[in-house]
Amino acid sequence: MKKKAILIYLTGVITLCTTSSCEDMIDVDLRTAEPRLVIEGVIRMGEPAEVLITKSKAFSGSNEYPPVTDAVVVITDDNMQQSETLSCNGQGRYVAKTIKGTERTTYHLSVTYEDVQYTATSYMPPRVEIDSLTVWKMPIKKTADPQVHFKDPAGEENRYYRCVLSINGVRPAALRDRLKDRLISTAFADGDAIHRPVFIDYEVDRDDDPVHQGDVVTVEMQCLDKGVYTFFETLYNVEDALANPTGNIKGGALGYFGAYSFTSKDIVMEW
Repeated sequence: MKKKAILIYLTGVITLCTTSSCEDMIDVDLRTAEPRLVIEGVIRMGEPAEVLITKSKAFSGSNEYPPVTDAVVVITDDNMQQSETLSCNGQGRYVAKTIKGTERTTYHLSVTYEDVQYTATSYMPPRVEIDSLTVWKMPIKKTADPQVHFKDPAGEENRYYRCVLSINGVRPAALRDRLKDRLISTAFADGDAIHRPVFIDYEVDRDDDPVHQGDVVTVEMQCLDKGVYTFFETLYNVEDALANPTGNIKGGALGYFGAYSFTSKDIVMEW
């Protein structure tokens, strides 16, 4: 069956950037013949909650995915006991005015569209500091990679991490397929010191190296709950899978709702 790609905006996440939340996008092959609602909600530490709502299209349709601007989007904060109905500021993006990301808080999302309710829950773990970054060079690569070092706190509160890269303060569109995010699970390494390289894709048959001597690489380490970690884990493997990424949205919509804390560090790439 022919696959079509939907451009998923990972807010902050996702930014997958380490800066603002709506700069980055990922191509996701949606294996569905029927139009589906796509919900992407992010609560980034210290920033307002954002939810992007679009509709996928059938395989026979065009490659355009229309925004949904008339949904009712409500986010509830367990910690502050707040509940806010988000306003749509255009292009299907709903932004909170009062609810901002706070560590050790559980958030609930409710989206009502065409008389159907979709719900999700996400917990924001406390942030874990990056102890240091070092340059890590594989002999078979012409370029080097940053390596992140941190200590995973003992206990079950912090177990899942996602490392996101940018180069010289930006994450250029041309490099989005080559700045590989690194997922780290410490579910079986509780309280250990962690040392993991975050690989930058290098292709022998290409001359446009993504990182050069003297570049400043930023590593943002995001602390996730299990549901958000699973979404990204299956998202990155979607090309090899027979199903869509495993989201945490209940009610039949595609996508995810995630709260995350983060820390970041810079390193000058010299090797």
